[in-house]
Amino acid sequence: MSGRVPKRVYPLAALLVLLGIGSLCMSVALTLNRYRVPALFPISFVLLMAGQMYNHYKRRRDWFSQTFRTYENFRAEAIEGARQVRHEKGERAVVRHLGAQYPHLPSTMMTRLIKEL
Repeated sequence: MSGRVPKRVYPLAALLVLLGIGSLCMSVALTLNRYRVPALFPISFVLLMAGQMYNHYKRRRDWFSQTFRTYENFRAEAIEGARQVRHEKGERAVVRHLGAQYPHLPSTMMTRLIKEL
């Protein structure tokens, strides 16, 4: 075993992905049997993407809560470096700096910190 921690899959995300796969299979089966259900194919892709996006969002939120516990803890750690980068290079550089420093940081937390600068 490599010692790598498996990624968590959230039940709602799994349900959305499975519904998307099921509707995609049903769309293909109905099309092969000469039935026309034009809305089913795009709906299946929407369900698949919604499941993936939800899983991605929840993983970032969990990472943040495990790493920092609260926004105040994150702010205490990141505010001075962000202020220094903003003073030297500007607002866009702060976004790049925070993205490089904390790659799993939720965008809501990044936006909130930048507004406070």
